[in-house]
Amino acid sequence: MLRRLSCVAGGAAVLLAALPATAATIPPAQPPGPAVIRATLNDRAVDPMASAIKAALNDAAKRGFVDKRDRTGVATFYAQTAYSPAWIADGKLSQRALALIARLKQADADGLDADTYQTPDVAIGTTAPASLQALATADVMLSQAIVTYAHQAHAGRLDPGAVSVNISYQPHLADPVEVLNNVSLAADPAVALAGYNPKHPEFWALRDALAAARTAAASGVKVPVIPPGNIMRVGQSDPRVPLLRARLGAPDPAPDPKAATLPADPRRFDTALESAVKDFQKDNGLNADGGVGPVTLAALNAAADDHIALILANMERWRWMPEDLGQFYVRVNVPNFNLDVYKDGQVIWTTRIVDGKPMNQTPIFSDEIEYAVVNPVWNVPSSIALKEMLPQILANPYAALYGYQVFYNANGRFEQVDPRRIDWRRVDMTRVQIKQPPGEANALGVIKFMFPNDYAVYLHDTPAKSLFGLDDRAQSHGCMRVQDPWGFADVLMTQEKGVTTAQLKKLVGGPEIQVNFPTHIPVHITYFTAWVDAAGKLQVRNDVYGHDATVEKGLGLPTA
Repeated sequence: MLRRLSCVAGGAAVLLAALPATAATIPPAQPPGPAVIRATLNDRAVDPMASAIKAALNDAAKRGFVDKRDRTGVATFYAQTAYSPAWIADGKLSQRALALIARLKQADADGLDADTYQTPDVAIGTTAPASLQALATADVMLSQAIVTYAHQAHAGRLDPGAVSVNISYQPHLADPVEVLNNVSLAADPAVALAGYNPKHPEFWALRDALAAARTAAASGVKVPVIPPGNIMRVGQSDPRVPLLRARLGAPDPAPDPKAATLPADPRRFDTALESAVKDFQKDNGLNADGGVGPVTLAALNAAADDHIALILANMERWRWMPEDLGQFYVRVNVPNFNLDVYKDGQVIWTTRIVDGKPMNQTPIFSDEIEYAVVNPVWNVPSSIALKEMLPQILANPYAALYGYQVFYNANGRFEQVDPRRIDWRRVDMTRVQIKQPPGEANALGVIKFMFPNDYAVYLHDTPAKSLFGLDDRAQSHGCMRVQDPWGFADVLMTQEKGVTTAQLKKLVGGPEIQVNFPTHIPVHITYFTAWVDAAGKLQVRNDVYGHDATVEKGLGLPTA
C-alpha cells in the first residue's frame, strides 16, 4: 500500500579522484545472426537429444538451476525448436556458448554478482565424450543463466517496493522466451546479452566509476581522514590545515606578510586554501562560504571510503528506472536537493528544491506533469492539522489560525465556521478541515505543478525562500518546493502550445484556477547518491532516507 504524503510551509557531499571524461561505451543493438533451422516435431520425435533436453528441463528445478518463475519460459523456448539444443554443437559447447559463459563471468563489472549465474563446465565434451544427458543439462543450465542475467541486468536484483513503501517502481522483467530467442539469434550473443543492462548513459558512467574505484581500492592507497574540530576559516591557524591542504591539492602557504622573514606556517589557513575549499563546495552542491564546518568536513572525509558499495546501490536503482525517460523531461534528485530539465539527453535548466524530511519522505516514482494551479488553496492535510497545528491552536488559537479558514462537518458536509465556536480540546479532528486561501503567505506560493499520484505530492512555489540557502534541504512534508517556479514554468512552456508563462502570471492575485497543459511532460522523482558529472568526477551525496543502506544490505554488500 502506498503512503500518502503532503506538503507544509516552513522551514553532503564528496568528490572522488577524477575519472576519465570520455563517454562510456554502451553496447550497440545487435543484428540477427544466422537463421536457425527449426526441426519439426516429427523429425525429433525419436531424437535422443530431444528426450535428454526434456529430461533436463524436468530435472532442472530439482537441481536448482532453473528458477520456478522461468521454468515455463525456458521450456517454451526449447519446445519451439522441438527440443533442439541451443548451445551444444558437435558434442561440446559451441563457440557462441563459450562467448556467453565468458561474458557471464564478467558480470561483476556490470555491478552484478557473477557467482549467481550457474554455468556448465567449459571443458564438457572436449577431453572425453560426454553423455547426451550431461550435454542436455549443460544446455539448459546455460539457458537459465542467460535468463537470470537478463532479469537482473534489466530489472535489478531487488524488488523496489521491498526497499521502501515510498518507492513505486515495478520490476520490468524481460520475457524468458524473448531473451533466449534474442540472444540465440544475435550475430554476437555476448553483446546481445550485455544489452539487457540499462541504456542510460548515467548507468554506464557509473560502471566505469566502479572499475576505477575497484582499481583504487586494490592499490591500497588510503585518503587520510581529517579529524573533527572547530570550523576552519581563512586567517586562522589549525593543526588540521596541512591535511586539508593535501586533500584538496592546494599550494603550500605563502609567508605571513607581517613576518615575511619567517618561514610560512603550514598550519595557517590562507586565501589560496580558501579558494580550494570554495571550489570543492561548489563541486559538491554545498554553500561555497570557504569555511570547513561539519558538513564540508563530512564531505571531505567521505572520500576515505572506496564508494564501491555506494556505486553498486546506485547502479541497481538505475535498473528500476523507465527504459525511456523521454526526449524532454524533468528529473528531481532528492539527495542532491535539485531539479533538472533535460532535452535530448542534456540538462538545459536547473534549480534548487526543498524536499521531504526523513520522517516525511518524498516518494520515488515517475509520472507526467499534467497541469498547473495558479493561486492555489492549501488544504491542510489532516495529519498536519492534528499533529502540528492542534497543539499550536490549543496554545494560541488566534496566532495559529491567523490567515486560515476552518470548516466543520456538522450535517454531512463541511461548512465554514468561526474557529472560536469549536471546542479544540474535545473536537473530533476528522470533522475539521483547515484551509489557507491564496495569498502571499500561502504555503504553496502562487503556483504549483501537478502530476496526480497516489502519494498526493507535487512541485510548488513557497514563501519560505531562506531554506534554499541550506546545505541540507530535506525540510518539507514530502512535496517539493521549487526555488525558481517561474523559471521552471518558462522552460516547461517551451513544450506547450496555447499556454505561456505570461498568461499564467496574469492570473496571479485572483482566485484559484487550474490551467491544463496540452502536452504532458514526463517527471521522474529519483534517488541517486552517486553519479559521474560532466567533468568525469564521481559525485556523492548523503543517504538522507537510508535507501542506500537498505539496498546495500539487500545486495549482500558490506555496509558502514
